[in-house]
Amino acid sequence: MKISLIGAAGVRTPLLVYGLGGAFANTGLAELALWDIDSERLGMVARVAAAMGKRVGLQARLRVYSDLHRALEDSNYVVTSIRVGGINARIQDETIALAHGLVGQETVGAGGFACAMRNLPVMLEYARLIQRVAPMATVINFTNPVGIISQGVLNHCGIRILGVCDTPLKTYESIAKALDRNPFELKFDYVGLNHLGWVRSVCDAQGTDLLPQILSSPELVRKCYQHELFPVEFIQKLALLPTEYLYFYYFPQAAYENTWRTGTSRGRVVADLNKDLFERLATASETELIAIYENYLRARNASYFSIEATAGERQEENQELYSEFSGYERIALLVLQALHSEQPRLIPLTVRNLNALEDLDADDAVELPCLVSSRGVHAPAVGHAPEQVRSLLLQMKEYERLTVRAAVEHSPEAALAALEKNPLVAVPDVAREVLAEYLSAFGPQMQLPALC
Repeated sequence: MKISLIGAAGVRTPLLVYGLGGAFANTGLAELALWDIDSERLGMVARVAAAMGKRVGLQARLRVYSDLHRALEDSNYVVTSIRVGGINARIQDETIALAHGLVGQETVGAGGFACAMRNLPVMLEYARLIQRVAPMATVINFTNPVGIISQGVLNHCGIRILGVCDTPLKTYESIAKALDRNPFELKFDYVGLNHLGWVRSVCDAQGTDLLPQILSSPELVRKCYQHELFPVEFIQKLALLPTEYLYFYYFPQAAYENTWRTGTSRGRVVADLNKDLFERLATASETELIAIYENYLRARNASYFSIEATAGERQEENQELYSEFSGYERIALLVLQALHSEQPRLIPLTVRNLNALEDLDADDAVELPCLVSSRGVHAPAVGHAPEQVRSLLLQMKEYERLTVRAAVEHSPEAALAALEKNPLVAVPDVAREVLAEYLSAFGPQMQLPALC
């Protein structure tokens, strides 16, 4: 078996190697192929990945490619994680949004739109190449925004693609910890889109729903979220447990003001962390590589949501680096393992809706618990979305459809309509101004003509 990584210079590649070391010892994994447009950075990440592979006993060959065609040849799985324009583009996405009084974040709002407009055309190119070179491969996509990328590729290319994100599993794990339960022994009913999902029930082995217990306890509600993102009264009235990204939709002014007060953005924080990481890696000995990398992970994890939720005043220190349940590497490995097992496993994934979520079209991308096994991936029917979140879900799906149309048809009119539909932009004059600035910054990458 061969697994290929497009975007392998990303900082999470060693995490994937960590997981593969133990998980695929007996499944015939022969090669992990690494490719990226940034060959210098790929060389440094590959050194860390090789050290991690040695540490965890990875038996597969770790090979760096300069030719993408050769990297993809005979691949069974292709993991895609790209960021067109790099971290500097993310900083611009967030900075332009913030300058207009909007949430500055990489996957939601105006910033998420700009990210999608750059990433989707390139992902479609990769998808078509995979279709030619490795037509039997399954694509496991981490490229953000996962929902829009999945919507675009599912409807404009014939490859098998699964959108993966660790946010639902992180939410599950936080809920389990609040209850002092093992997350593997609970069943979570979840519904939504990527970065727009809600937990509807939490059942134990006897089938008892524990959500009412959580909602009745302010202490348990607080424990479900780092930085206490949501007021207890708000969650109790909602009667659902939203994933952390709903913070931006429910409390956009707080997210904007907290970010503005710090004078920076999450993108700038990550850029500084990345700069320090690669400076250290450039001169590190083989024995220092993993320690440097793990220190980087600790700092990055600790700062997660700190700016947006606390204006940088609090950080979540001492988080475990390698969770057995959630995290970037865990969701990818759960999918890979399940696809090689006859026993179906329920995993939250972004897939084609078909008839699962009754509120949306058959070809829409949805994030739902899916039964995954060697027989394939199937999203069981979940009925309608809860009434209290349906209008937001429908509005966001229309925004995603318009963004895909804008990227595929190179339509500035669809792009403007998408921003006007996005609840974190919405105001037509602001949408036009923001789009003009993104076109000025990224016009060729977005492949859009100027606004009239």
